[in-house]
Amino acid sequence: MSLMKKISYSCSSLKSKQRGVSLVEVMVSMAIGLVIITLVSLIYLEGIRTLAFRQGQSENLGNGRYTLETLGLEFAKAGYRRDPTQLMRDAFPAEVASNECAFTAGQSIYVTSQGALCIRYQPRDDAEKDCAGRSGGISGLGPYKQADHPKEGGGMFVEKYYVANDKLYCQVDNELVEMADGVRDIHFAFGVGGSVNDPYRPRQVESYRDSVSSDDAIRALRFSILLVSSNRVTGGIESNVCSRWKEASGRENCDASNGYLYQIASSALTLRNLMP
Repeated sequence: MSLMKKISYSCSSLKSKQRGVSLVEVMVSMAIGLVIITLVSLIYLEGIRTLAFRQGQSENLGNGRYTLETLGLEFAKAGYRRDPTQLMRDAFPAEVASNECAFTAGQSIYVTSQGALCIRYQPRDDAEKDCAGRSGGISGLGPYKQADHPKEGGGMFVEKYYVANDKLYCQVDNELVEMADGVRDIHFAFGVGGSVNDPYRPRQVESYRDSVSSDDAIRALRFSILLVSSNRVTGGIESNVCSRWKEASGRENCDASNGYLYQIASSALTLRNLMP
């Protein structure tokens, strides 16, 4: 009888000992849980970083397309004359505009020593506006008729384009118009051929140069823009954009290690108003 009691007591003691979870099992469960949480957190953070990077790419692509298209449309107007038979020296007399663009006679496009691009052109009609929304001051003139003495605000548009504080601006008189955002720098290469003082020389592109003199006749234009994202999104990803930009422009004004995403976009156009 006592033996049966001992056996019954031992079984009940064994059952009571097997209830609950051991400390080792708890620690193992916690370790597994921490690993899972860490993996999920890493996947989540990597997803956020990838999304931010793609948003930075989309931002640069959108700004690049818009900027190149806008500049192409504006630059193509350089040298437009209402009367195509008029000599360039008569259509574009020497002038120092109020936005500090200084043109020699016959010159309609050039780059300043600060890297800004100046262009001028005659308005197509009285409905045409410059980048600031101003009219050309040719009300009452018929087709192919130009102002007697074309000048800024009186039969002539004068615009200056430059980059400052990661924005592209167009300046008319003393008014600044923001054309695009996210533009760190801009570089020009000019297709030149002949001289503005020789109107009878064949109009053709003879060479491309990064800098031109006031006597060079610019026939074509290549331009590249350096785009930058608004946020730090690279997270240490290596990039050779800045070294490529320095090689192309000679300027070192971006640092790929600062986390911002950089991109280069380029375009080219022939200045049809200055060609045959």
